[in-house]
Amino acid sequence: MKAMIIVTQGLEECEALVTYDLLYRAGIETKLIGTDEQITSSHNVTFKAHETIAEVDPSTYDCLILPGGMPGTLNLENDERVQKLIDYFVKQDRYIAAICAAPSILIHKGLLQSGKFICFPGFESGLEPAKEKAVQDGRFITGKGLGAGFEFAHLIIENLISKEKADEVLKAIQY
Repeated sequence: MKAMIIVTQGLEECEALVTYDLLYRAGIETKLIGTDEQITSSHNVTFKAHETIAEVDPSTYDCLILPGGMPGTLNLENDERVQKLIDYFVKQDRYIAAICAAPSILIHKGLLQSGKFICFPGFESGLEPAKEKAVQDGRFITGKGLGAGFEFAHLIIENLISKEKADEVLKAIQY
């Protein structure tokens, strides 16, 4: 299994890196795919992406992950390359996971339904969110925000590998 986390200027770095860490521990090959080679988060943390969107072959990935944060979510939504990746993953019936404000990108594309997603409060765009910290609707996995990062990553691992592996990863980190 292979997952890509799209990182962009102004993202919430912990939503990307906690997810990355837990998927890595589960044995999922995970890459930080940048809109740029070097990314600076909304909290002024700078890091280097493994690859840029221009270098990535989406056909080799099973899951697309969108971290939130501001202005990161707006930067993701306004990037035509990110929009094309989302469309590709939808068309190929592959997993798309979004956390915090990032589910709003999927809402604006008409991909999420009331009661079957969660996001950071205020980004629902008129839809009614679920009550859980992280939820799944088919191939869409959404998380409420950084505080739900563990539950969010657990759902991704559960779908890409198994619930047993997801439970094992959380147990190993003393969750």
